[in-house]
This record gives sequence, structure tokens and C-alpha cells, in this order.
Amino acid sequence: MTETMDQIYSSWANRLRNNQGIRSLMEDLGKVTGHPDEILLGGGNPAKIPEAEALFQETFSRVAKHPTLRSLLGDYQAPTGNDSFREIAAEFLSLHLDANLKKENIAFFNGSQNAYSFLLNLHSGPMANGSFKKILLPVVPEYIGYADQTITEDVFIAYPPKVVVTGKHRFRYELNENTFDLKEVGVLALSRPTNPTGNVLPLSDLEWMEEQTIPKRIPILIDLAYGNPFPNLIGNGKPIFYREGRTLSLSFSKIGLPGVRFGIVVSNEDTIETLSSFAAVNNLAVGNLGLFMMEHLFENEILPNLSNNILRPFYEKKRDLALALFTTAFEKLGVDYEIHDPMGGFFLWIRFPSLSVSNHELYHLCKDKSLFIVSGHYFFPGLNSDFSHTKECIRLTYCRKEEELARGAEILAEIVASHQANSK
Repeated sequence: MTETMDQIYSSWANRLRNNQGIRSLMEDLGKVTGHPDEILLGGGNPAKIPEAEALFQETFSRVAKHPTLRSLLGDYQAPTGNDSFREIAAEFLSLHLDANLKKENIAFFNGSQNAYSFLLNLHSGPMANGSFKKILLPVVPEYIGYADQTITEDVFIAYPPKVVVTGKHRFRYELNENTFDLKEVGVLALSRPTNPTGNVLPLSDLEWMEEQTIPKRIPILIDLAYGNPFPNLIGNGKPIFYREGRTLSLSFSKIGLPGVRFGIVVSNEDTIETLSSFAAVNNLAVGNLGLFMMEHLFENEILPNLSNNILRPFYEKKRDLALALFTTAFEKLGVDYEIHDPMGGFFLWIRFPSLSVSNHELYHLCKDKSLFIVSGHYFFPGLNSDFSHTKECIRLTYCRKEEELARGAEILAEIVASHQANSK
């Protein structure tokens, strides 16, 4: 009988194995069986929108009939994309990001998650001058997928945000300028709209932070996966444009193409050149399908029209429906709850102040009932302060069908009502 040899892995590998929120989230997505009792409110899959699906089908068919199909299937791109595609993106994005971009400002990756793994490691950990730099998350909670991307441990810094009551059962997180500290910081990272809360950081906050970061030559990474120019789910917020000192990350996932794995980075020439080295070592090359689809979707403002006339109205309607369904279910059973103002994206961030179990335990209680949610404790990397929201909040997607949202609201309300501090 052959004995299994115990493996000794690197500390980085062990840290990944011992985690982690993003793995749990994606495994939940991958393990669903399709049983009608399953209620999938945890993942980040975009909704299936018939008008968008038809457009993608037409785009895919056009790509398949392209005279250069052999290049699509049989040729490598450069690590961050060949110059012809980079020029197409630079021309398109110059119009939509209010900047005079060149191909040297553009890099393509196999998803923006892939791009961020390079960007975060580029600006943190042991530096070439002997210093050690960290990543500041200006407002937490923040995206679940950042926390475990750095090779170096303990590089995230975060402080409790301002919590502002905005109405009955409503609140909002805001930048706390009093705790903003750039000591040891090599880069700032934020998403807009914020995943998980749907918060759309005011441009005035971004500009205030840049008054502090630019003199210190500290860059700001801005994840626009749900933001402008596509899918442009920013509610009443003003769009972010490209400026020196900002690195913007865009994605095709939330327009409805997560399986294509295509992301775009817009930054200064030196950063893009360095990212090309990262990409060559780790990926060899960016995949071709996203590039060929991008070429079509950028023509004649197809993608902006999809974003503004189909995606935004659809998700805003879904948001309002979800708010109504969950509010009704919570009120009916006397649930103590608060919802972060959903200003953009497609998630609800819900706090249960009287919950007698942790949000992670709530996740498992819901999963036992075939209701999939995401525990909020994963969304606070670098926060070492005692902040009650880390144990009281969950994230839900409202991309699902009405009947699934309604059943999920009822089950969640029943579980929370029976696990409140004042429940009998």
C-alpha cells in the first residue's frame, strides 16, 4: 500500500489554502446543481438579459466568421495585447475617459482579477529601495477578491469608515478623513461602485485623497468593473476619468461576459511596460476572444448604448424590486435590519444589528436551506479595529429572477428572525 507523502508548501501557498473568501464564493458558484430549490443570491454572475444575450450572440457569430479566424485560434498575442488592438482601445477610451490616450497607456489581461494580482504586488511588499510598502483601502468594506492576491502577508491597511444614517433602515459608509494615514503606504485601492455595498465614492473624496497622494507619488488603483464607461452602473454618480496618478481597471464580466475573462488596464506608460513583464511571465499572453469581441463592441458606440439603454435600466429595476421584496419580508417577521444605500452595481449589503450568531454562521444556516449568500466578514482586509459590521453584514446579488429573490427573502427573514438577540 502506497503511503501519501505529506507535502511542504510555501507560506504563501499555505495562506491561500487556509483562506479564503473568493475561493468559497467561486466554489459555491461552481458546485450548484441546478436544482429548483437552490436560491443563488451569493455569486457575482451578471443577469441573463435577452437583449444583451442577442447582441453577444451576434458579436460571437461575427467573430467566428472573421477572415482572421486562424489568428483568433492559432496565434499568440503580445503579453498585454498586440498594438493594433491597443490602438483601438486607446481611441475608444480616450473619448469616454476624457483623456488623450495612446496604445502605451493600454494593457489587456485575462480578467481584471488577473490584472489586480499584478498591480497590487507591483506597489506593495519589499521595495527595490529597501522600504516596505502597504496597500491602503480608503473605505471598507471592499472587494472580496483583493485580500489574498499579494504574495507578501499583512500588507493591507484599513480603518473603520464613517457610518452615516441616510433614512429608516438605510445607511452609507463614507471616507473617514480623520483616520486617513499614508505612512508606509505604497498604493491605494478602491472599487467604484464598491463591491460589496454599491457605494459610489464621490469625486470630491477622490480629489481630496489625490491632494494627499500626488505629492508623495502614491498611485490610486480604481476598479471600475461595475463602473463607467461600461457597464456604467453608477446611479447618479459622476463618471471617473483617467488622470495621471490613477490606474483604471475595466472588465467585460459585468456587461454579461464573465466567461470571456477579459480586462483592460489604463495607466501611465511605465506601469503598463512593467505589467507587460508580469503578464509575460505569468500568462505568456492575453487571450484572443475578448480582444476580437472588443473590436466589434467598440464600433459605433455599441457598448455604451448597451450599458446606458439596456443594462442600467434593467439593474435599477432589479434593485428596486429586491429592496421591496426584502423590506416586506423583514418587516413581516420583525427583523432588525439596515441596508446600505445601493447606489450602483448589483448587490445589496445588509446589516443585522441584533444577530445572535456571526454572519459566517448565518451563511451556513442559509446554505443548509439551499440559500446561498456571502458572509460580510471577508470584505474587511487590513482592518484590525473592533467594528461590529464585520460580523453583522452579508452581501446579496439581485440579479436573479423575481421568484428566486422572493423565496430567498422569506427564508433569510425566517432564519434571521429566529437568531436575533431578542428572539424567543
